[in-house]
Amino acid sequence: MATSPDRADDGSSPSFSSSGGPAAESGSSRPDDTFAPAGFTAAGHATGDSGAGPRTTDRRTLRKQVASFALWDGGMSAFSSVILTFVFATYVASAVAAEGAVGDGAIKAAQDHGSQVLTTWQAVGAVAVALLAPLLGNLADSGGGRNALLRITTLGTVAVIALMPLVALDSDFLTLGAILIALAVVFSELAGVFVNSVLPEISTPANRGRVSGTAWAVGYWGSIVCLALVLVLFVMPGTGLLGITGDDGWNLRAIPIFVAIWILVGTLPLMIWAPRHRARTPGAGWNPVQGYVSIVKHVRRALREEPVMLMYLVASAVYRDGLGAVFSIAGVLAANAYGFSTVEVIIFGIAANLVAGFGVFIGGWIDDRVGPRPVIIGGCVGIIVLGLVVLVFGSAAVFWVAGLAICLFVGPVQSASRNLLTRLSRPGRETENFGLYATTGRALGFLGTAAFALTVWISGDTRTGILGIVLVMALGLAAFFPIPLGAAGRAVKADGAPASTG
Repeated sequence: MATSPDRADDGSSPSFSSSGGPAAESGSSRPDDTFAPAGFTAAGHATGDSGAGPRTTDRRTLRKQVASFALWDGGMSAFSSVILTFVFATYVASAVAAEGAVGDGAIKAAQDHGSQVLTTWQAVGAVAVALLAPLLGNLADSGGGRNALLRITTLGTVAVIALMPLVALDSDFLTLGAILIALAVVFSELAGVFVNSVLPEISTPANRGRVSGTAWAVGYWGSIVCLALVLVLFVMPGTGLLGITGDDGWNLRAIPIFVAIWILVGTLPLMIWAPRHRARTPGAGWNPVQGYVSIVKHVRRALREEPVMLMYLVASAVYRDGLGAVFSIAGVLAANAYGFSTVEVIIFGIAANLVAGFGVFIGGWIDDRVGPRPVIIGGCVGIIVLGLVVLVFGSAAVFWVAGLAICLFVGPVQSASRNLLTRLSRPGRETENFGLYATTGRALGFLGTAAFALTVWISGDTRTGILGIVLVMALGLAAFFPIPLGAAGRAVKADGAPASTG
């Protein structure tokens, strides 16, 4: 029987005892388990409960929600691939910044300035995300406004991207372009916080890895399809099949409109069908000061009562930054260390996303069978070993093979990390914890690229920069390995009990 539509829902299934009756609620004789994820105690030990998951038994509604969750990743991935990585940010930092400059020296100086302006505003955006993510996550959990904030931040991303054609091919528009890109980053990352908190509401511990992994895969594949369409319709051959004029950069300035529509179409289903989210403290007043006080209390409480989750947040922030650096410097390595042409770099990028999408899909199934802990450890070890192979053997052929193999591990580690946080989060605090997840990631978000730059500076060879990323991954793995995750890190059976380790 389906859950009544009039009943507010925070997405976490009520715990049931082994006899089938309702388990103790908050204020009962089991205070230590009051906020533990369903199916686990506060210490992370399996209880044999059915586990956190969808409250409704309407399979059609659940399938719709799961599909919408995956489509959101497929839609929003167009922002990172087309706007932030390959096309529009390059247009702003290169073409717009250098417009009007005469001579090779002046053009290079203008482009260097463009990169500086672009990254400076992105740093400002990173600070904004670090400050706002836990604050809005707390607001969403306390007041039950998660779905409204999801819609606001997603539509905010679409609106900002739709404004990007205003960035004309004129150096005077450099700052505007950088601000719009940074603002879109803020909206998209905040939207990701709310979307991540939907995962435990549409899955169970037994299938959460598969649901998460499928969404990551759809994200990768959506990125590939959108990027390919952009290249064919707007860039090549000439100015693309649509025939939009290249005067004043209009063929490139039109791309954000296409991306905005792509994102809106992909994310609209989840904005409509996201599970209802029950307020943790209905009717309670809220203001920014109270929100930050609550966040500080949450961190202090986690340090005292949930040290495992806090340890995980810090460790994952380190290795996740290494994962991000793998993709962010892949093109630099390919071009500067191995002499790849622009076309070769694009082909490598498409291949990398294809491999990553396949890897994350398979990784989700493995996650369900062995648990997130082995997936994270195995993936980090694989990246470290393959990174050393790239470092030792300097041929382009080795870079192709080992580089694509690295991409096979990146997605599964990302997906398993998201799954593990849902297991460690106490019901009703998932959104707040994903806010902290984003904040810790932002706080340590400089490690991978800084280590890459430092090793290149010391050696004078771009190829050795991979050593910096390997060291960051190793540091994150060393911090993660000893964390006592208990049953939260292992696979669970369909009934929510831990899988046998024998």
